[in-house]
Parts: sequence; C-alpha cells; structure tokens
Amino acid sequence: GRTMLGMGVGSGKTSIALSAFTHLQGKGKAKRGLFAVPSIVQGQFHGEALTLLEAGKFNWHCDPGASRAERIAALKDPKMDFNVVTHQSLRDDLLHLASQREGTTPDAVAEKLDAMKPAERKAYMRGVMEAEGIHHDYMAVDEGHTLLNRQGKDNSRMANVLDGVAHGMGTYVSMTADPVKNDASEAFDVLSKMDPDRYSDRDAFTRKYGVDTPAAKDGLKREMARHFYTGSIDPGVKAHRTEVPVELDPAQHEHLGSLDSAAAAARLARMKGGVDVNALKTLSPGSFSGADPATHEEIGQTLNRSIGILHNTAVHHALSGASKTEAVAKLARDRKGRPGVVFCHHLDRVKEIEARLKADGHRVVTLTGGDSSKEKDRKKREYQDGHHDVIVMSDAGAVGANLQRGKWLAQYDTPMTAMVHAQRNGRIHRMGQTEDVELLDVVANHAAERRGRKRLAEKYELRSIMTSPLEGLDDTGVAGYLSRARAGTLDAAAPLHPSVDPAPAAGGWRPTDASEKHLPGARTRETPAGGQEVHVPPAPEKATPEEQGSMF
Repeated sequence: GRTMLGMGVGSGKTSIALSAFTHLQGKGKAKRGLFAVPSIVQGQFHGEALTLLEAGKFNWHCDPGASRAERIAALKDPKMDFNVVTHQSLRDDLLHLASQREGTTPDAVAEKLDAMKPAERKAYMRGVMEAEGIHHDYMAVDEGHTLLNRQGKDNSRMANVLDGVAHGMGTYVSMTADPVKNDASEAFDVLSKMDPDRYSDRDAFTRKYGVDTPAAKDGLKREMARHFYTGSIDPGVKAHRTEVPVELDPAQHEHLGSLDSAAAAARLARMKGGVDVNALKTLSPGSFSGADPATHEEIGQTLNRSIGILHNTAVHHALSGASKTEAVAKLARDRKGRPGVVFCHHLDRVKEIEARLKADGHRVVTLTGGDSSKEKDRKKREYQDGHHDVIVMSDAGAVGANLQRGKWLAQYDTPMTAMVHAQRNGRIHRMGQTEDVELLDVVANHAAERRGRKRLAEKYELRSIMTSPLEGLDDTGVAGYLSRARAGTLDAAAPLHPSVDPAPAAGGWRPTDASEKHLPGARTRETPAGGQEVHVPPAPEKATPEEQGSMF
C-alpha cells in the first residue's frame, strides 16, 4: 500500500497512478483519491483522465484556475471520486484550514508542524481533514522528489504538510524519475515516507549506506526493494547527446576577473572583522537594489556569511552570457524547421534568448515560474499544436511537461543535480516521441563549468543506484555472487563490480587446477607468447559486527 514508483522520465506514471486508483476503487479498497501534482502538469492530468478513464464513470475536480474556496469545496465533496491539486495549493489550503480552526496564522501552524515528529504530524493532519469533512484514502504525489528532506537542511513546509497527509492514507504512491537528488540521507527520507516506524534513525542509516562501497550500494538496493518499483521504458527512438563547446568573449573574461577580485576583497574584509560593501555589490547587486543606503552595511553583514555561494552564483551567471546565447542562436538557425526546446536557469537569460531567437525570425514562447498554471498549460498546448518554433523555459518547465513535438533540446547551463538534467532531457526524449532527438549541452570553456560537469557526473552515479531496476536483485547482488560461486558458473556471469572480480568472463579465462585450493577463485588463460596469466580476485572484506547485525 505504500510505493515509491521510481519510473523513468516520460514512462507513463500518470496513467499508472490513475489506473491504480480506479482498480482499487473497483475492488472496494479505495473510495476517494487525492493527486498532488506540479502546476505545470495539472491540466495535462485532466487530459490523461479524459483519455484513459471510462467515459461517465468517474467524477473529478482538476481546475488550474480554481479559487481556494472552489478547491476546498471539491475536496469536501463526496461525489468527487478524486481531486487533482498542485503541491502548493494543497499545502496552502490545509495550512489555511488549520489556522482557521486554531484561530492563528498559517505561519504559526507551519512552525508547529516543524516541531512535531512524523507520527504527530500524521495525527494532526488527519484531525484537521476529518474535522473539515475531507476524506480520502488514496494519495499519489507526482514528482515526489519535491518533498525530499536531507541531512543539514530544515524540512520544507510542503514536506511537513504533505508527508503528514500521506502517512494517514491507506494507499500512498510517490512518483518520480529521481527518488533522490543529492545524497544517501535523501534515500533515508524516501524510505521514512514509506515506513516511518522502521526508518527512524537517519544517522545510523547514513553511516551504513552513505559510503561508496559495493556492499553499501548493494545493501541500499535491498532496503529499497521493500517499497521501490524502479525501471524505465525505452521510448523507441535514439537520443544523440552532444556537448557544444563555447569560448567566452573578452568582456566575459573581464567580468569574471572582476568577480574573482571582489570575492577576494570581501573575504579579506571579513577576516579583518569588517564589510566591503562595494565588493559585495559586485557579487550580488540585486541584494542592494532599491535598499536604503543606510542599510547597506547591515545587508553586507548578512551577505558576509555566504561569500562563497555568492561568488559561485555570480560566476555561473556570467558564464551564461552573450557567447552562449549566440551558440543557441546558431543551433536554432542550423535546425530551422525542426521544433526546439531551450532550458535556462536564470530568468533574465530566458528573456535574452527569446529576444535573440526572435531577431532571427523564429516564433518563440517562454515558460517560467511566473506563469500561472493556466498560462503554463496554454503555452504547452500552443507549442504542441505548432504555433511556436522554439519554447524557452526556466526549470519551472523541467518536470512533467510533455513536449514530444520537440526534436532538439539545448541545456544553456549545467544544472546542480542529475535529476534536473535528466528531467530537462525527458521533455522530448519520452514515450510518444516519433523521431530521433538531439540532446545538446552548451558548455563554456571555463574551470567553473568543468567542475559543474564533474559534479553532474557524480550525481548521475547516485541516480543510477536509485533508479536501476530491482527485479533481478537476487541474481546480481552478493547473494547472487555466492550462488554462482557454489554452482561454478562465475565465468558465465557478469562480475558484480570491478573491485570484486575485474577479470572478464570471456577471453579464455578458466578455473585453475591444483592451485584452486590455495588460491580460491583464481583463473588462468594462455598469453599470446605461450605462457600463462593468473588472476586472483581480492579477498572479501570481513563485515564489522555492526554491519553483520541489523541497524533497525
């Protein structure tokens, strides 16, 4: 009844969630469903329901333009088989109802929830919903990674509210192509959402699974197998991935140099116990924009705590400038007649790209977080219907949007996580795509960009652990290795991991004869010169008493 549906981007999670609810309702195991989704896919969810569900059999409320009063009335209406709401509106509506009942403010309720333990949040949210006549027993959260909490970061209000609601549901499905974004503590958070009683000690969990060893990875997958259903569906078309190198112009080099100098000056002033306001203005001009000059020193004191972050942000913004914009213009020009998608993190750059592409005669539309749910839905439909040649989006469009009309996609900057990078690409490389697509990464020739690419590769490694299919787990883990060893079929199977068995099964390797009892697992093969080459796998490390036992 509690599942993490870790399916790939564009693999049909919406239809799976809808069919799961209607199946359970038909079996008498669920009465009413609650779907919490990103604003960008709310209208799309409505379309999927119209397409997939038996006509006239179900009633639902899914209105991107609905007011709070209309949303709450629909949540209370027992005639509605299911409700489709955004993450934000569900959070805000429930905080509003709770604050009305307590005669306080939504902020006060949010602080109260933050101080509670998971079981207390479950009881509190259940009490609010029952008192308001809101009764659902099936809940699906699309893009469930938006509720992730991790070590060293305060829980978000959204996670506290929606987790409290989810813990009280008979059936709960969290759906995402990326169960985690950053580290093993997020893996713990996902599992604690599935079974809060079993997974209650995050420190112990990260000690056991937060290390980079084959045994830790294998053990983590076994924990996941209790609740995770992972996998991907091949859309049946090829994705041609290309890095587009970009050389910076002299003005950008000069600006980057000024940022480095400003960061050094700001740090020096901080070391002396002071504030270099001018240096901080160079790093973060927006922090001082419109502020009373009398408050600049105070603002500088606050910014002094984050000089490294300010410098890094300013550098990446500078890298995403004129040279990259020209590179994107060339990509669009070379692909005239083929619909394209461009992703860019910074809103001002979105506008710059739009203006540059329009100057070349392209029909361009932008989609950002500043658009309402209704506007996002309209713009997506117009693009899909052929009214625009290129859609330029901030990361507000990185999840959920079906833009399979697009045949090429350019990432203007390097995201902080593999999740965002993969989600962006998934807008066109997805089920329903009819042609091969181009996935293009626009990469500036600068050390900061190269570090970002390295970080992205490392995040992809964690992503692969969390999203690889688990059906064959018993055949691929330590147990499978031992089973093959007993059966004498190690040569016929792929090695578990290079550090365990680096020698290939092919190429003439065979078990040794008399030396086998002295060198367990040893294999030999003939060399081109007529001699013998011997490979002895390293002895497995002995588990510590803590590893041998259960952490729970």
